Amino acid sequence: MVDPRLMKALVHPTRIHIMDILSEGENSPSGIQKRIGDISLDLVSKHIKILRDLGVIDYCGEVKQKGKFTEHIYRITDWQFLTAEEWKEVDPDDRPSATTTILRVISEDVGRAYLENKFDERVDNHLSRSPLRLDEEGWEEVVKALKTALDAVLEAHNQSQERSGGAEEKLTHSTVVMMQFPLDRDDAAE
Repeated sequence: MVDPRLMKALVHPTRIHIMDILSEGENSPSGIQKRIGDISLDLVSKHIKILRDLGVIDYCGEVKQKGKFTEHIYRITDWQFLTAEEWKEVDPDDRPSATTTILRVISEDVGRAYLENKFDERVDNHLSRSPLRLDEEGWEEVVKALKTALDAVLEAHNQSQERSGGAEEKLTHSTVVMMQFPLDRDDAAE
């Protein structure tokens, strides 16, 4: 059973966005606020405090900026995922806001990569769309295949971090998105 406070934190749209930004690397509240855009620095700091109190993020230290202020730097403690069983525990009223935030972040990433011509930069990238017709057993098989793929992707991330020895310039920043969702089709569209 997941701590209900942690569950609430993990489905809050602003906190999801903060954790997503910190999953890319260490950052400050002002840096996070600039990335999110439509939120005050005070509110970002409030959400960071909540996430820190829950043990989801850590304080790394301070960086003195040119001028008169010091920035506090934070990092994510670990990848935060909800398992299928944990997702079932999430209040159904909270699920849409979490999903919307994740889809918005994905959309921003895709838009930025497209505008920067990153999709075609490498010939070994992957982009696919696979409309399927699945019975319940087939649905479960896809769920299992995506879980296996996610585990392999995260292991590749961990191994890359170890091999780089902390040398950021040796790493290619990339995003992997996997989705499976039902979609009703009207017969005329087929």
